Amino acid sequence: MDPVRESIKQVDKNTWLIGTLILHRSSGHSDTATWYDRDDDLSYTLTDAPDPAPPFVPLPPDHPSIVLVYDAGNRSAVWSLGNSAFCKVKVRVDDTTREATTLGFVQKQQPGFDTPNILHQAEHDGRSYLFLSRVPGRTLANAWPTLDEKWKRHYVNAVVEICETLACWKGDTIGGVDGKNVPEQYLIKYGADYNYRAENLLQACQSMGMDCSEFVFYHADLGPGNIIVEDIPDTGSVGIIDWETAGYFPRGWIRTKFRISSGLDLPSSVEEEHWWRWEVQESLGVRGFEDFSKEWECWWY
Repeated sequence: MDPVRESIKQVDKNTWLIGTLILHRSSGHSDTATWYDRDDDLSYTLTDAPDPAPPFVPLPPDHPSIVLVYDAGNRSAVWSLGNSAFCKVKVRVDDTTREATTLGFVQKQQPGFDTPNILHQAEHDGRSYLFLSRVPGRTLANAWPTLDEKWKRHYVNAVVEICETLACWKGDTIGGVDGKNVPEQYLIKYGADYNYRAENLLQACQSMGMDCSEFVFYHADLGPGNIIVEDIPDTGSVGIIDWETAGYFPRGWIRTKFRISSGLDLPSSVEEEHWWRWEVQESLGVRGFEDFSKEWECWWY
């Protein structure tokens, strides 16, 4: 198969082939469209592709409205589709909870922060295709250089409060909301095979001395790129995206993940790139969340 980053093919200037789906763009509002882009007054409609598929060419790398915004080797890629939607294509990891399943669960809890809406989901040849609405605003990573101390502190507190809210939702064991596995790579020992089964992740947490008598819900990837804030801070509301690693973990994992994961740093162009996760983990500590980072380092290597 083609690399994941080449999953979108162009059929014509308003039509694209994505896996076994056809995405078509038309002017104006359509009641049958999958979504409507109000800013550009365009409707986007997903249908099953015919067999055989229509002729296509590679998506131009400088396409004005379909832009590759994330590329993780040959594992996953994300495109923005106009102004209102994203397409996430990912190589499926067997027996793990689908992000759409997790998002549906979170939205049923009415948590008080924004999340993307699921527009469409499909699977084909071991890959998942997830179409999501855009959460209004910009990422905290992009907003950071424009924020003063007041707003930086506000977003630290907002994310800590979100962690507390999510931790009120309890599960029976480590894993996803549907009982399948959760792909938390930081709970896989260095050099070991990626075995995300509950008993394997549980053994890792027990080896660090975490209390594993109960399990709480955690996003597990609350870096500045996954936090959406207002273009101009006003109400201080936030949105949270990218729920593919979310699930039930020991409470001790919440603060520990902020301590150990450089993936939660601010962009390297920021002078104090560790500031975000350091302040979040300190605030979590004040609120009684434990730190097992030293135990993790001894276990992981």
